[in-house]
Order: sequence, then structure tokens, then C-alpha cells
Amino acid sequence: MSMRAIEPTAGLRLLEPGPTVMLTSMFRSHPNVMTAAWLSPLSFDPPLITVSIHPGRLTHDLVSKSEMFGVNVPTMDQVRAVHYCGTHSGHELDKFEAAGLTPIDPHQIEAPGIAQCVARIELGVVERFSLADHDLFVGQILYAEADTDYFNDRWVAEDELTLVHHLGADKYAGMTRAYTVSLDDEEQDAEE
Repeated sequence: MSMRAIEPTAGLRLLEPGPTVMLTSMFRSHPNVMTAAWLSPLSFDPPLITVSIHPGRLTHDLVSKSEMFGVNVPTMDQVRAVHYCGTHSGHELDKFEAAGLTPIDPHQIEAPGIAQCVARIELGVVERFSLADHDLFVGQILYAEADTDYFNDRWVAEDELTLVHHLGADKYAGMTRAYTVSLDDEEQDAEE
């Protein structure tokens, strides 16, 4: 194995790929969708998710004003829309229409969901932190739903799980194989 030092900012990419999502927001009848890869579960009780958003983004403005947002989980079938929504601004156009995404009515928030996505989470903002060049929004899950072909208490990956993972720039990946790990042999060896 050959290791080399990398720039600290490149170290952020070492934590990717995580599932890339489409963040929806709305304020005063102005919906928007933004691609986001910098998000993470934060707590089980209460169920919290955190997402990092640059203050210059329209989504930052809409989430700040509405104090709500949606997390929509796409598959590789939507990778072109994912890339489009991550490289174009909602200031200039309706990204739902431009990316060919179908907005659907939400259950607990104002921001629409995305019909083509296999899972949707609706969140209310409970905290916001300004950290360096991004703000960290902490959202509490108010409602969540998932396609049972893809999720049943955990992601289902019989042959492949085609969730979108952003590798950087215009590079994306989907998982092509799931692995099951058993520790029975290791536990048995430790007991002997």
C-alpha cells in the first residue's frame, strides 16, 4: 500500500461517498431543489439529521425562512437530475421543471417531495450553526416514507442498490453488490 499526503480539503472527500440526496425547500410558493451530499444522521432520540448548506445558495435562504426542508433519496435512474440540480441555481429557473422532476404534496411541511425518489424525509429545523463557509442545519424528522422494494427497516440490496453516491465533480457511483458479514466464527474463536 502506498500512502501520500493530501490537502485537508481533499480529506472531506474521504468520507464520501455517502448517499447523495435532493433537498427540497419552499417559502411563499417558491419551491426549490438542491443536490446535497454533506448530510448525516445525528441522533435517534429525537431523530435528527444535519445538512451543510452554503449561505449563497437559494436553498439556504428558503430553509432559513421556512424552517423546514425535505430530504429525497434518488437512485441512479435520476443521476442526470441530481447532477443538474447540483450545478444550476434555482434563482434563475424552476429546477423541478428543468430537471424533469415531479413535485408531490408533502405530509408535514410545505416543501414538496419528489415523486421519482425512493424515499422521502420531512424535517423541521431545530438548530442552525454558522461554521466557517457553510451553515449546519439540524432538522428533526417529522415524517418519513420509503419504497418497500428499496427499504424495509434497512436498505434492501438483493442484487444491487442503486442509490446515488457523489465522488466529486461530475463523477457518481451506485453500489453494485451487498455483503453480509457474520461474526459467529470470530466470536466462537474468542470464547475458546
